[in-house]
Amino acid sequence: MRLSHKIIYMTSGIVVVMGLVTIIAINGIVKSAVRSSIEQNGVVLANNTSSNVADQYLDGELLTVKSVLKNQIDSNKYIAYAYILNRDNGSEIDTFQQGFPGGLVLADPLAKGHTYVTKLLNINGNVVLDTGVPLVRGLNSIELHIGLTESALLQPISNISWMIALLTLIGIIIGNLAALVLSRFITGPLETLSRQAVRIGEGNLDGEIRLNSKDEVGHLAQCFNLMTSQLKETIQALQKRNQELSLLSQKLGEREDLLEKLWHQVISAQEEERKRIARELHDETTQSIAAITIGLKTAEEILPNDHQKGIYFLEQVRNIAGQVVKELHNIVYDLRPTILDDLGLVPALRWYAESRLSPRGVEFELHTEGIDSRFPTETETTLFRVAQEAISNVFKHAQAHKVMLILTQKSNRLRMTINDDGQGFSSREMWNTTDNEGHLGLLGMRERVGLLGGTITITSNIGEGTEIIVDLELSQREIRKEGNSFGNDSTPLGR
Repeated sequence: MRLSHKIIYMTSGIVVVMGLVTIIAINGIVKSAVRSSIEQNGVVLANNTSSNVADQYLDGELLTVKSVLKNQIDSNKYIAYAYILNRDNGSEIDTFQQGFPGGLVLADPLAKGHTYVTKLLNINGNVVLDTGVPLVRGLNSIELHIGLTESALLQPISNISWMIALLTLIGIIIGNLAALVLSRFITGPLETLSRQAVRIGEGNLDGEIRLNSKDEVGHLAQCFNLMTSQLKETIQALQKRNQELSLLSQKLGEREDLLEKLWHQVISAQEEERKRIARELHDETTQSIAAITIGLKTAEEILPNDHQKGIYFLEQVRNIAGQVVKELHNIVYDLRPTILDDLGLVPALRWYAESRLSPRGVEFELHTEGIDSRFPTETETTLFRVAQEAISNVFKHAQAHKVMLILTQKSNRLRMTINDDGQGFSSREMWNTTDNEGHLGLLGMRERVGLLGGTITITSNIGEGTEIIVDLELSQREIRKEGNSFGNDSTPLGR
């Protein structure tokens, strides 16, 4: 078979294949996008409709409800039907002109606890996306369903497919003509080029292709020579890159080992926390509740005979109940201080530091600059946990006399600095050592900050204290959110 024929057949085949692939790809992408849009619109439309008819349905105004559903269909050509189904008594209100299809009762039930359900159904030969939501939030036995037809929305896909098919046919004709003309000029020189190109294919990259031609084929030979030179450089770069990847793979393996250790530490910390809570509840709270029960029983027996003594017992029970509330309050604050959610990061940091450091005689100072609003929850939680770990290390290991915490916001940059004058440690050795068991708390701080895309710098030398700096970059969305917040949770300067 002649080369010109091969070029023509190959060109035609490529154009046809690309046309088919384009048609299939566009159909798939558009259908997926349309169905996703239909599903989202169906959920929104169903929720809006349920809000409009819920009160009338519960008040028994069923004709009004049906009228609203009918008006909804008349005003939106993509809605095929709408109905309300009470699964407790089997009653229904629908807009079907030929009667309610019995199969719909079992076709698309709303699962318990779900806020909506969607399913593709075939209704009288039409593909319909059925969307169901509870008519009343929290009451899944009464469902409102709306069916959105796909046929009208998918009609443009058919038009696009025909247009692509026509363009494919035109491309075949033009491609064949071009291939026929070009093949006559390139067949001869290509044979010479192909023989010399075999040498390159065999791995000989030291020589050059010599072709005395001034046209595109000659330019192609020059491109082959340039490609050979660049290929040699690429092979050398790949060899170097392979070495770098090998080192990176080793570092990733070490990081996976570190994450596994951190995970085991988290599990262990959870179990220890559960044991502590269980022990405190058993040793203190349950004993106090038992005392309350006995006190109430005693007061119940004494009151009819000795009112004054019964009142005394009740006062004792009240004191014990207050102690129980205090114990539970302390347990809750140890798990997650509500002050962090209620008042924000700065008050929570001040409360935690003073409650932990002051009893141990450690001086604490808190400075803020540019803080005039709340931060996103994940940002506040991360900074609080980092500070919590740092302060915990101060009174456990540092033997410090003074701790200073500085929180600064400039534009979209947020920085938290924690300094102490404790005994310190060798931070350089900490990051370089392969045994990180003793530093999992600090490594956990780095992982927390890294999840928010921030950086943490820990600088410490033996006998010179420790400095921890956390830098975070706030997105524009977070900055706008802060600007809309209320209140000021920080003080300009304070102790």
